[in-house]
Amino acid sequence: RTLGRAALFLPRAITAGLFWPFIEATDVMETNHVRDWAKALLTGDDGKVGVRPVVNYATGFRPTGGLRAFYNRFPSEGSGVAASFQTGGPAILIGSLDVGGPRWTGLSLHGIFNRRDDRYFAGIGPLTSRDLQANGWEPSRYSSDIFLAEPRWTKRLSARFLLSVHADLQRRDYRADDVRGGPSIADVFRTPSPACQATTPPVNACVDPALVPGFQTGLRVAHEGATLAWEHRAQRRDGSGVALAVDATFAQGFADDPSRHVTLTAEPLAAWGGDDRQLLFHGRAVMVQALSDAPIPFEELAMMSGYAGMRGFPDGRFRGDSGVVATAEYRWYVSHTLDASLFTDLGTVAGHAFSGLAGAHWFPSYGVGLRLYESPDNYWEGRLMTGVQLIYAPDYGFRFIIAVASF
Repeated sequence: RTLGRAALFLPRAITAGLFWPFIEATDVMETNHVRDWAKALLTGDDGKVGVRPVVNYATGFRPTGGLRAFYNRFPSEGSGVAASFQTGGPAILIGSLDVGGPRWTGLSLHGIFNRRDDRYFAGIGPLTSRDLQANGWEPSRYSSDIFLAEPRWTKRLSARFLLSVHADLQRRDYRADDVRGGPSIADVFRTPSPACQATTPPVNACVDPALVPGFQTGLRVAHEGATLAWEHRAQRRDGSGVALAVDATFAQGFADDPSRHVTLTAEPLAAWGGDDRQLLFHGRAVMVQALSDAPIPFEELAMMSGYAGMRGFPDGRFRGDSGVVATAEYRWYVSHTLDASLFTDLGTVAGHAFSGLAGAHWFPSYGVGLRLYESPDNYWEGRLMTGVQLIYAPDYGFRFIIAVASF
């Protein structure tokens, strides 16, 4: 333990220096009970009705902000409804609705509307920045409107197993014009048609369907799937334990969408906890298998970058028929409500059934962060709900992520 602390002294000192303003601000908030006052102001006396601020920003995308409101005063235990809305201007509108049935039913419903004009596409496959340049490509942007409705049934089984059955209906409409943050997808991944020359305005018909399958027609798809999870861990902030979740989801297109494929996912997790410290390892492997002659739509492919994957790269940077990402993260106590972390992600995408995985480019990223502590579950999952992260990826550069989703 002494050797480990000595080896981590420099990274911890760097983290403390980088995030000194956030640490000091949190100390002031705790000393003056700012969070308690905010909760009292924005929450009912019984804690079942309230409103919360929501803020998200990641390098490469426009920031969004809004509110989340919840109402949990229904007679049945566990039932409630929550709605949120975020915006970054007229071209970025994000709304969601979550309804939970009585706890004994295990039923819930999730719905979203998501409009953005700065979505990211940089080809399919493990393409480095140099590979993109060699092909005459570069990261591009597109717009889309996403509508989704997802019912879910969850049942806790014996021997620490959890079963979840889910389904959804999705509609996605894409646009190649009026994008922000970079060149249009129609300018970079242009079809070689005589009608789509370099001087042609960026329109959907000029996006090459061989390079971006499904863009011209949009997506109309229904998913049905099941998740089986097993978890054995200590229920405390820095608890040790292991977990494994596997999921199989079948997709069937409708309204003239020919899509038909299945997605298989496995996520192992292991943590070793100590006195106000934890070392966590998390992995995710995804494989998408076509079940017809129709190509897999580009947004149905395995996407391994972003918030819950390779955090050093923007959402949508890597897509493929399969993909793998592994994370190692060391966390330590800073204050009663604040954890610091030092982490690394390593991942890539590959072809059908992980073909070419051994010879693919692997993309590392390294980061430090602070995360507001909420509950043992939040601490265990490792996802950034509220906090800040600074990440460096050799093939991308520095990224900064900030999220405020609760307090």
